Amino acid sequence: MLDKIIEIIMTILPFLGSNRKKRKVMAQEVKEFSELVKDQYTFLMQQLEKVLKDYFDLSSRVKEMHTEIFSLRGQLAQAAALQCINKECAQRSAAEA
Repeated sequence: MLDKIIEIIMTILPFLGSNRKKRKVMAQEVKEFSELVKDQYTFLMQQLEKVLKDYFDLSSRVKEMHTEIFSLRGQLAQAAALQCINKECAQRSAAEA
């Protein structure tokens, strides 16, 4: 896309001025600027890919931790019910069943 824009600008530049050196300098500046924009775009895309990869890795870790927490919470509730001193305790009866 940028290459096409540069081609168009390079085509138009000869008609804009009479000084050939000035046109060459302008063309070089446009080319350098477009290269800078391309490099920045590439860098930003790489950074975005890293951020997305880290985000999805972290998201899967959080999901695993939540699964483990819910599992441990269930085990804790079951163990607490078994520690009920009273044999007729409703929690103990439900846990043994």
